Amino acid sequence: MKIALVSPYDFPYPGGVTEHVRNLARSLSNCGHHVRIIAPSSRDDVEIVHPEVYRVGSRIMSVPANQSVARLTLSLTLSGRIKQILEHERFDVVHLHEPLVPLLAPLVLHESRTANVGTFHCARDRYFGYALGRQVFRALLSRLDARIAVSTEAHRFVNSYFPHKYSLIPNGVDTDPDPISEACPDVMGDGTPTVLFLGRLERRKGLNVLMEAMKQVSDRVSPIRLVVAGPCSEFAAGPYRELSDHLGLKDVVFVGEVSDMLRKQLYRHATVFCAPSTGRESQGIILLEAMAAGTPVIASDIPGYRTVLVNGENGLLAVPQDAGSLANALVQAIGDGSVRRTIIAGGLTTACRFSWKVVTPQILTVYETAVRSRTTTRIFPVAGMVPEPGTLRGRYVGPAMP
Repeated sequence: MKIALVSPYDFPYPGGVTEHVRNLARSLSNCGHHVRIIAPSSRDDVEIVHPEVYRVGSRIMSVPANQSVARLTLSLTLSGRIKQILEHERFDVVHLHEPLVPLLAPLVLHESRTANVGTFHCARDRYFGYALGRQVFRALLSRLDARIAVSTEAHRFVNSYFPHKYSLIPNGVDTDPDPISEACPDVMGDGTPTVLFLGRLERRKGLNVLMEAMKQVSDRVSPIRLVVAGPCSEFAAGPYRELSDHLGLKDVVFVGEVSDMLRKQLYRHATVFCAPSTGRESQGIILLEAMAAGTPVIASDIPGYRTVLVNGENGLLAVPQDAGSLANALVQAIGDGSVRRTIIAGGLTTACRFSWKVVTPQILTVYETAVRSRTTTRIFPVAGMVPEPGTLRGRYVGPAMP
């Protein structure tokens, strides 16, 4: 199949949707499909570094959204480039991630004349933009031939505004053994017990709660180190450095944005991985990545995280925004060998259930359904004149990618 994966977010900048798209593209390509990614990029060389990417939109704006910041292109001159790509590639499926996030995804959906699939990642309580523009968005979403939600929380949110049939297919995780991850990063090389935080320095990610918890942990476990990884400027890190000093934390290391290789090494060699988010998480791919690395996971007891984590079975859940509860969970995961062994084993089992080897065939089934639906509606209106199931899974044979 010829497949387009469309992401509205700045491709070089780390984020859950971007990682999902990047890994899905790799998994689909490994299955023999011809895959291109359509996304905006703040980097001029993105199409050189990532030959599978079509860069559509170079002017990136940071837009506050869902207690986070979305890096989007809001250019009104994208349609020509989109039409050129779609006409050149003639995709079998256009798979749009967050199809209502402006402006790239809605424009691609408007221009696409093939089978369209939309995946909805976001989870939040309410969104007035959807409520105010419901009629317009409904008309746009009517162009979708199939819809996917990555979790029950994501489904609850989108279905409350746009009721429809959604396939629940989670984010995937790479579970293949990776020798690269065996190399211990310098920040963890001295054997000091280490708590790893990985994410953007946004308030909803809960790093301030984790730091307050680490103050209590340090009174019971010594030495102890907190490693903070993820994209951040010195300006963004400043308040957390000040909080660390104020709390008297002796060993906090900010490593900044990390490569794929270093991220895997940090996961693999951390004593504990902690995700203290305060809410608005749809699933928690970072939990699965840590589980796949064989690292104990501690997370906030929020709906999105409960879709993958069962307290005491494959991780430990702490009361959201409660530093004392989080500290107790961290101490237990670090110091109780029986608990560690249980949640590590449970985490590895859970990660296997979310492996891309499991998730990708589910997505391909949705693609097949969408293509048959589009074909039946547009070409084969007579009952029974539809392609046989499974005929769209073969290896792509055609012109080389430009």
